[in-house]
Formats: sequence, C-alpha cells, structure tokens
Amino acid sequence: MGKDNKDKAADKEAEPEQEREEEEEPKSLYVSPIANPIITDKLLDRALKLLKKAVSEKKTKRGVPECTKALRKGMKGICFLAGDIFPMDVFAHVPIFCEEKGVYYCYVGSRHVLGGACQTKRPVSLVMVQEPPADSTYSKTYEQVLAGIKTVHPYM
Repeated sequence: MGKDNKDKAADKEAEPEQEREEEEEPKSLYVSPIANPIITDKLLDRALKLLKKAVSEKKTKRGVPECTKALRKGMKGICFLAGDIFPMDVFAHVPIFCEEKGVYYCYVGSRHVLGGACQTKRPVSLVMVQEPPADSTYSKTYEQVLAGIKTVHPYM
C-alpha cells in the first residue's frame, strides 16, 4: 500500500544528487556583447587552477575598485572578467584600461565560476592575478595561461 522505508530513503538520496548537479554549474543566460575573448575548455581549467593557487598565496585583487586601483598603480598580471555582468557599464572601462597598461585580460563565462575559483561564496565580477615572483608555486601555471591568452586575444 505505502512505500517501503527503503524506497523512501532511495527517493531522498536521489533528490539531493539532482540538486547538487544543478548547483555545480549555474547556467548563464546573459553574455555581455563586449565579452571577447571568452576562454573555454582546457584554458579555462588552467585559469581556474591558477586562480586557486594565486588566492592561496594572496596574490589576487578582487572586484572592480581594487583591480582598477592596481592597474592605475602599474601592477602587472592577468585580469579575469566575468562575461555575464549586467549592466556592462559597471566595468566597461577595465578592458580599455588593461590595453593601455599592457595587461592581458580575458573573460570567463560566469561570475559564479570566478567566485568559486577565488574560494568565496560570493560571485566575483573581476579578478586580477599578480605577476608571480621567480620562486612562486604558480609561476609555471601563470606562464601557460598567459601563453594561451596571447593566442586567443584579438586585440593585443
């Protein structure tokens, strides 16, 4: 007549798995028209790995004000911008500023992905990874990501 306890337990276990799958990768419906180049696949994986290593060494700047200040002061590195920020006026000046300062930048599909790579619960719209010193743990990954961005970047 009713469900057995085993069936109820199986239903309860199946529901969280489905929810976890949905939570892992939030789909971004909006992509800014200025979001070019958007990195994907292998380069995206390397970039997220670089972000995690740089965050652990505290060599990142998060957010528009911090990154703009770092660029203005002449700091070198790579800027990762979220491609789904609306309105785009929030950081439309950053790519131009990066080109003027000779800093490479690229777009990542979602601000939630950037927030996860920066090990925060909040979404992040802009992250700048500082150029590593020679003895850094992430210098090799930094060079690989920089080489990948140079190949896909149409403006620099």
